[in-house]
Amino acid sequence: MSSVLPNLARRPFVNARPVARIALLLAAAGALLLVLNLALYVGYSRTRRANTTHLVEVEQRIAAEAARVQAASAALTAADLGRQNALVDYLNHRIEERTFAWSVLFDRLATLLPGEVRLVNLAPRFVDRDDDGRRAGSRRGGTEPEGRVGLSMQGSARDGDAILRLVDALFADPAFEDPNLNQEARQQGEISFTLSVTYLPQVAEVGRDAGDDGATDGDAADGDAADEDDEGGET
Repeated sequence: MSSVLPNLARRPFVNARPVARIALLLAAAGALLLVLNLALYVGYSRTRRANTTHLVEVEQRIAAEAARVQAASAALTAADLGRQNALVDYLNHRIEERTFAWSVLFDRLATLLPGEVRLVNLAPRFVDRDDDGRRAGSRRGGTEPEGRVGLSMQGSARDGDAILRLVDALFADPAFEDPNLNQEARQQGEISFTLSVTYLPQVAEVGRDAGDDGATDGDAADGDAADEDDEGGET
């Protein structure tokens, strides 16, 4: 049999030290969790304020860009683009007129005009674009060089055959297109006429260069033939 020690204390004794220790540990853990929660809350608040500030700045930049785009759109709408395009076309025509090779045209016409035909007026008109703003195409179906020029000619001739020979010469020359005899009338023993034709300056330039070379070669050949004839005559 086990013996039971008697409790001689006046009051019943309870050992509360383990409970106190556990309570202290729980209090310390709670305090630590509270500190961690406070640190997380402070960090979250700072991040939220920074993100809010950044979002406000982005919204302000978006609003400024939208206002700038609206102002540019209003300025573009208010601009008279048709008048500006007309001004640009006018300046381009004036530049083309200043750079136009008149001497090439005159030399070309001098070789085509019959002796019975006399020109009294020659008026150019640059027609490199049609009414829709597109480059006009050639009626011959080929590739159209840039800078087509419309020519209006007024002149007089001794007879109608001379005028027809001029029209045939314009048809045969690659530097001219679509000659059209607009008007013909007899006045004081001569026939006055009005003729329109399209002139291709680039083709005329190329033909002039080739013609210069051919003329040089032909002159040299004629000189050689003349020398041979002279030698044969002396013999």
